[in-house]
Amino acid sequence: MIDVARPRVRELLERLSPYARRSLERAAAFALSIHADELGPEHVLCALMDDEDSAAHRVAAHAFADPATISEETRALAAGIMISGSSASLPFSALGVKALRRARADAARRRSRAVEPSHLVLASFDELAPELREPLEDSGWSRANLEALAVQAGPGAQAVEDVGALFRSFSDEAKRLLSGAGKLARQGGHRSISHGHLLLASLSSDMALERAAGLPPSRVRIALRGRLEDLTPVEGGPLDLDDAAEAYLERLPPGAGTLELLRAFHAGGTAELAQILTRHKVSVALLDRAAEAFLDP
Repeated sequence: MIDVARPRVRELLERLSPYARRSLERAAAFALSIHADELGPEHVLCALMDDEDSAAHRVAAHAFADPATISEETRALAAGIMISGSSASLPFSALGVKALRRARADAARRRSRAVEPSHLVLASFDELAPELREPLEDSGWSRANLEALAVQAGPGAQAVEDVGALFRSFSDEAKRLLSGAGKLARQGGHRSISHGHLLLASLSSDMALERAAGLPPSRVRIALRGRLEDLTPVEGGPLDLDDAAEAYLERLPPGAGTLELLRAFHAGGTAELAQILTRHKVSVALLDRAAEAFLDP
């Protein structure tokens, strides 16, 4: 999962203990699952807190901290394609991300002024499996009416470009729909936000979209029953280290295990992560005292 093409990356990984190297691989797998382009320190801390067998996880629990809460707070800072809210951070699923990118590409092709809810509805619908899409098409689905809702950029105005940060060109209304889709996913206990969540949230929140689409949310909800969650594996990798992760690993001593990985967040360069750990009483003094008592498997 980690790109070891660069000699410096290989050198940094070889300095770690075998268990710590496996922890870095788990961090890379997590980073890939939330669609990150590189492995960062935030992904590493999440992986450490999610691994109940690691010394890092056990010492955090010993400090009466909740490793799951540390992981959740860190996840909100991690690079990836997610919705971060007050209750939880959820990534988009593989097909959810395809729908988001399809919506932006469609807005750019039409020279729209922004990615609007209508683009999201069309893109999410197009990502449905044929056996789900075709009955809905026969029930009144209207692509033409939805396409007519998109507003083109006026003369001299900046149209959407299919490059750069994904959400930068999304309208405020479209961003609110993303939050609504995240709420649906959380209510369903799902691990990611799918194209189905995007479609259902869009039609449920905007009467104009519902009328244009020709489909009531209840009809879509019935069609997607048991199929809202998208379990499609995320493709990609291997991931390179970002600059912060490389600097973080350079601070580690030879043979470092997960306690040293945890301690290195306090050593400078990852101030926000150090603040999270300090807030949860996982201090340098605690890690020093625990050095002999908590060992990796």
